[in-house]
Amino acid sequence: MGAKVTYIKFHEEEYTKSRLNALLDSSVVLGSDTLLLKEIAGVRKKDPLHNLARIIGMPLMLIGSIFVGEGVAAIYSHPESGSGPKFLLLGTGIFAIGYLPYHFERKNLEVGIGGDWTIEIYKGNPSP
Repeated sequence: MGAKVTYIKFHEEEYTKSRLNALLDSSVVLGSDTLLLKEIAGVRKKDPLHNLARIIGMPLMLIGSIFVGEGVAAIYSHPESGSGPKFLLLGTGIFAIGYLPYHFERKNLEVGIGGDWTIEIYKGNPSP
């Protein structure tokens, strides 16, 4: 108990983060709220690497946008030089690399309406 859980209830738009305090027969205690399992539409898997990739992607998208703007400005101000299209393509590529982590979502464990969750608890042996 005490693990952080990211979940979404049916008919809600955003996921909620809370601490798992207790598992009961047909409900869970998340933070100070007790929720029936049938109210939970999905659980999102924790993925620190995905969060890190998004943090790294933010400045790459900013840098890419600056290069795209420089490229467009160079195309209009100095159409005879070849630097405009190069900046434009470079900026587009950098922006695309920064955007990739935002395109791929974390794994969601979802149950359809009327579906049931099955809770299985595994107790592993501590490693030496």
